Amino acid sequence: MQQILPNSTRTKASQTVSQSTVSSSTGNHLSHHTSKIQVVKRDGSKAALNIAKIREVVEWACVGKDVNPIALEAGLTTRLRNGITTREIQDNLINCALEMCSPEEPDWRYVAGRLHIWSLWKDTLANRGYQYGNYDQTVKTKIDHNQYDRRILVYSSEELQEAGTWINSDWDTDYDYAGAVLLTSRYLLPDELPQEALLTCALLLASVETPENRLKWARKFYEAIAKRQISLATPILANLRVPNGSLTSCFISAIDDNLESIFSEVTNTAKISKNGGGVGINVSRIRATGSWVMNKPNASGGVIPWIKILNDTAIAVNQGGRRAGAVTISLDIWHLDVPEFLEMQTENGDQRRKAYDIFPQLVMADEFMRRVIHKQEWTLVDPYEIRTKFGVELAELWGEEFEQVYSKIETAIHNGEITLYKRVNARELFKHIMRSQLETGMPYLAFKDTINRANPNKHEGYIPGVNLCVAGETKILTDRGQIPIADLVGEKVNIWNGSEWSEVLIKKTGENQPLLKVHFSNGEYLECTYYHHFWVQDSYRSQPRLVQAKDLNPEDKLIKYRLPLIESDNDIDFPYAYTSGFFSGDGTYDGLGKPEIDLYGVKKDLLPLLTIRNKYYGGGSSDRGTQWRIEREEIGIYSDIKQDRLICKLPLDIPAKFTVPLNGYTIKSRLEWLAGLLDADGTVSRHGSNESLQIASVNRQFLLDIRLMLQTLGVDSKVTSMNEMGYQLLPDGKGGYKEYLCQSKYRLLISSIGLFQLGQLGLKTHRLQWTLREPQREASQFIKVVEVELTCRRDDTYCFNEPLRHLGMFNGILTGQCTESFSNVKPGLESHCCNLVSLNLANLDNSDLEDTCKIAVRLLDNTIDLTHPPFEAAKNHNNLYRTIGVGCMGLADWLAKRRLSYEHLTDISHLFEEIGYWCTLSSMELSQERGAYACFPGSDWSQGKLIGSKPVEWFIENAHHPERWAKLAEDIQLYGIRNSHITAIAPNTSSSLVQGCTASVLPVYSRFFYDKWAKGAVPIAPPFIKESFWFYPENKTYDQNKVVKAIAVMQQWIDTGISMELLFNLNQGVYFPEDPERFLKAKDIYDTLILAWREGCKAVYYIRTVQKDNFKDSDNSCSSCAN
Repeated sequence: MQQILPNSTRTKASQTVSQSTVSSSTGNHLSHHTSKIQVVKRDGSKAALNIAKIREVVEWACVGKDVNPIALEAGLTTRLRNGITTREIQDNLINCALEMCSPEEPDWRYVAGRLHIWSLWKDTLANRGYQYGNYDQTVKTKIDHNQYDRRILVYSSEELQEAGTWINSDWDTDYDYAGAVLLTSRYLLPDELPQEALLTCALLLASVETPENRLKWARKFYEAIAKRQISLATPILANLRVPNGSLTSCFISAIDDNLESIFSEVTNTAKISKNGGGVGINVSRIRATGSWVMNKPNASGGVIPWIKILNDTAIAVNQGGRRAGAVTISLDIWHLDVPEFLEMQTENGDQRRKAYDIFPQLVMADEFMRRVIHKQEWTLVDPYEIRTKFGVELAELWGEEFEQVYSKIETAIHNGEITLYKRVNARELFKHIMRSQLETGMPYLAFKDTINRANPNKHEGYIPGVNLCVAGETKILTDRGQIPIADLVGEKVNIWNGSEWSEVLIKKTGENQPLLKVHFSNGEYLECTYYHHFWVQDSYRSQPRLVQAKDLNPEDKLIKYRLPLIESDNDIDFPYAYTSGFFSGDGTYDGLGKPEIDLYGVKKDLLPLLTIRNKYYGGGSSDRGTQWRIEREEIGIYSDIKQDRLICKLPLDIPAKFTVPLNGYTIKSRLEWLAGLLDADGTVSRHGSNESLQIASVNRQFLLDIRLMLQTLGVDSKVTSMNEMGYQLLPDGKGGYKEYLCQSKYRLLISSIGLFQLGQLGLKTHRLQWTLREPQREASQFIKVVEVELTCRRDDTYCFNEPLRHLGMFNGILTGQCTESFSNVKPGLESHCCNLVSLNLANLDNSDLEDTCKIAVRLLDNTIDLTHPPFEAAKNHNNLYRTIGVGCMGLADWLAKRRLSYEHLTDISHLFEEIGYWCTLSSMELSQERGAYACFPGSDWSQGKLIGSKPVEWFIENAHHPERWAKLAEDIQLYGIRNSHITAIAPNTSSSLVQGCTASVLPVYSRFFYDKWAKGAVPIAPPFIKESFWFYPENKTYDQNKVVKAIAVMQQWIDTGISMELLFNLNQGVYFPEDPERFLKAKDIYDTLILAWREGCKAVYYIRTVQKDNFKDSDNSCSSCAN
């Protein structure tokens, strides 16, 4: 086992502090205090105080730091007493070190951090019997206690042992006290050491890599994390190791104006908060106070009651006990409830309409900001009234489209057509916002048009109104069989409309159109446009109603249909029909790729029915005859004596294993093929006198093809899930049982009426025994909608105009035809989610950025495949967009180390250009390896635009290295990009303490201060305080206009958002040295906020104030990375 305080470390310590100095000074100083002192050890036993052991620990903790260990030992003397515990001695040493920490001697905080880690090491040794050095045993123990995710077992014991050799315990000693305490208290599991936690994270992050590359990437991930070059976001560091953890930091969703949507989002919020994520929820669609409910005016209570429910949810579900939930509620600036929204966290007023624990955000339109500047009127309206009278969802509009609709609304108000509204002065409303910000720090401001202009996925933000239908591979039921619709373009064909044949002309109706994927209870699915028509029937007696695909709901019932019997125009039989069906059910290919069948048990009696390659017999034992059997071509039937089976070689020209006689073959041969399949792998299910058939297979598409073939025989059936992929206990071939990983399995069900119809047509099986019995009644069930999936697929579309019933069979489903329409995606279908890490700029040089960015992007892309999204809409978003957020922390350290300030905008721009370039390049390279994100076709990325949807010409004009950006744009168009969004900068206030750097990209609040923690005052200082003290500007006295301009420069290279916090000092003369009597005025804050909007910042996070040298307490909120 690896020993704490190895000899090499003690030698290193003695080189720093000479033994003679210690013995002559410290030893004499302590001697008269220690002669009679007894200490109580961790196990409860007593022993004489060992001065040498204390000195050894002190020397080790001080190695390499600019401190005097004698001072620490001297400070301990006054705290020693008889009966003191070893833990108290350790705590006293830590407290002494913390008390001696100062701007002149900041290294004492590292000494305290090492002493804290020493205690952790000792406790872990006492609890589990070893420290570092037995990593594979740690993994096994944690799995046995259900503390580690079993996915780490993709690594063998030998691989885990190798990974354990990478651990460097010295990296534990790099934390200062604040970082060490946060790491051990917030992120470590019981009896787990820091490097074990980080290594386990790295191994799991690499577990989705190919087996030959896993260890390579795991080591890269581990070293970047352990050296604190990359900081994992809290959900990843806290949840990745544990089973079923969510790794996503932030979610953004919207609530629709109905109870189902509201309470669905409450549930989702609870699930997100439970796993430590932050959530942003837009409530702008909810009707305003005084609006109509069930046609009754003045009945709605507005958005506040629903926000209060979300507020209470955030309190109740407290992120696994770590902290209260972080819920940001956003409301568009045109909403009638905005004034009350701004008063939601004040002390006065009705407490039932207060919500003190959420984080309010206002979504600002450019038109509003322009009216603020020009002191013009602004109109607040009710979204419900606008929706019902104008047919638009105002919350989903931005830019020119919003401005055009908003102008029409104001005209309608002038004409008396709108009843629920309020006119306010835009400047006065903005002042109200500022007053709230100065009192509470909130609301956050999100500049909606700036955000949407930079969105590369605008093509998914709206749906064009064109004539649309289904994807080209969709099979339609014709009198020639089930034929892909794209193969029939321009032809007149007879299609089945659910009741009779009808002649139609097949047309191509659109190009590159967005498609939905509708899943049905019979196992089928249909990829169609948002507006494809379905006839839905609530019950047998109710009238059918027309529903567009986008508006389908789970459990919607489709109208029923009849099926035709399709006879072939020719007399072509399916080759080797019975044998081919049997081969599809129970056949395989030998080592040379030639078809064969195993017959065992009663199936051996079926040999005369099969077509064999030749009739020569051979025999032997399966232990020795396999290769001989394969190579002896003249042997057509091989008798395996040991296994008691016949191995039959089939004709070489037999159709491939899963070929179904779908079209163009005689009814007789289709039935013979089906009989062979049933005899090979079918079963008869009996319920009283009713009999039905089942066929099981791991090949779901094969069963769906059989279903379509059965429809050509006039028989309906369905495909259901039999069991999901997982481990099952199966015979191991040696007389015992063993767990095997089994694929998902499905089954085709043919009802008793279907079996009767097939029997009447002439179906005859030989192994399966059933009775031709007509059921008393037809009891077919409705086909139901299971799910409407957003696939983000775009493709050419096809349709026809069926004149008799306006219906047709698409993939065996009876549906209507399409019309033109216009709509947006509804809330609840997809919820933005983002997985985050941050580059620690304090520990990175420019030469490190390429490799570190590539590691960060790959690591985050892997988390998408590892995470367990808490609800379906979040899963949809991950699948469609693969959004990640590589952020930064420690910019203040990076600047101070280079003697730069926040006014060096060119240097800041060059740094973030490097980060933006390498992260974007890395995502493009991942796309080459793994494929582009699903919605890449049609995105701004695919059009040659780059970060922030800016054209490549912008980069050629503004980049420090323009030529590489032009090449990158070409490569993205050619190879795609893996992630729709790649960079985002979060506040990371707590995680930056663990990383030992300044938070995010903002200046430090103060160069050195003591933070009040539960255990006492903790010194906080930036890492380069000794070398670059005066190059750390303090944010509490720094001109915030300079901060805004620096953030605006960074934003040009960051494709999502930056959590910009502004700090205003209200004391006299802080910003105006030439006028020491002047206070900061409201107009100054107003100018800064307007500057943020004009400079292209996407959001303003907190507004904090310093007044009379007091600072508002910080909190643990979460900023939306998509702002």
